[in-house]
This record gives sequence, structure tokens and C-alpha cells, in this order.
Amino acid sequence: MKDSSNAIDLVIFDCDGTLVDSEVVAAEAWSEYVARYGVDLTAREALAQFRGVSMKLCVARIEELHGAPLPAGFEKELREVMTGMLEQRLQPINGALEMVQALSIPYALASNAPHPKIELCLRVTGLLPYFAGRIFSAYDVQRWKPDPALFLFAANSLGVDPARCAVVEDSLPGIQAGIAAGMKVIALQEHGVHPEMPAGVSVITRLAELHPHLAS
Repeated sequence: MKDSSNAIDLVIFDCDGTLVDSEVVAAEAWSEYVARYGVDLTAREALAQFRGVSMKLCVARIEELHGAPLPAGFEKELREVMTGMLEQRLQPINGALEMVQALSIPYALASNAPHPKIELCLRVTGLLPYFAGRIFSAYDVQRWKPDPALFLFAANSLGVDPARCAVVEDSLPGIQAGIAAGMKVIALQEHGVHPEMPAGVSVITRLAELHPHLAS
């Protein structure tokens, strides 16, 4: 009889940079918006510094560069700028639609982003119908990756043992959260493996490579 002790019963996907190509668009929004406050931050720098990082820490970094506290409406206005740019420019990660359509294992989504942004990204890219009812946000638990709380919350909500979950992530904080949650971690690294990639993490360069890594 086939040993199913390592079987995967649930796949938990990150959203930004894993299913939707939003991180580049968001980085461009950061660069354009913070220039209003005299902060010189290129989109490349924003992408490198803010990928997988909570909004709170990103704003704190901008305040450091700005040299003073930012106005109360900063985050709200920034999100409005991002929303407009995402609606116009956002595309799914290559192969995302085909991958979820072919999955036979139950799956969910767990992101550091708030629900409105997650749902916007999924709607624009045609992925929302596939994840309806199985979307989890760090704002639900008020703890952000690399804290494992969000992944554990998603697994518990769906009644699956963390040890039988696989996490698909692109960012280092998300990868670290998956490891801390005791889940199998699969890192999507389309543009080269992160230099601090933890040992034991399975690496794929395209979502089309995911299925073999989910086999027991």
C-alpha cells in the first residue's frame, strides 16, 4: 500500500508575486507616490525592500527616508493610487489560471494584504471565482508574515493539519512563515533563487512545475 504519511491535503498560495504579478505594479506606485513627499525611491528599490513586507513596516521605512512622520492619510491615498494602477496594468503570473484549473487538491489563499486588495487582484486577473470562500488575510489575525499565524489560521479554518499543508510563496517572509508553521514550502523563484533561501525548501521557476512537488 502507498504510504500517505506525507500526503498534501491543502495547498495555501500567497497572492502577490505568486498568483498575480502585482509586486512590480505596487513598486511603481510606491516610487511615484512617495516622490510627492520628496523621497527618492526607484521602483526597483521599492520591489527589493518591500516584497512580502507588511504595509506598516513599509510606511516606517518611508518615514525614515522622509525624516519625519507621514500624514494620517498617507496609506489610504497610497492604496488608492495602487488600486488605479492595478486595475489598469495587473496580469496573472504566467500559468496561474491553468495551474489552479488543473489542481485536484483543495487550495486556499493567504496574503499579508487586506481583503479589498486581494479581491481586486483576483478579480482583475480572473482568479477570484477559484478562491471564493477560501481567502485569508493577515488583517484577519492582525499578524503578518514571517509570523506563521496566518497560515495556521487558514489551515485550522479548513480543518487541515499544518503538517499536511503545502505553502507556495515567492517572498522570503512568506517562505519563513511557511517553515515556522511546519508546512511543506515551495518557493516560486522566477527571477533567480533568493540568496537567503532556507535549506529544505523546494524551488520552482514556473507554476507549471508545481504539481510534482505536491505528490506524496
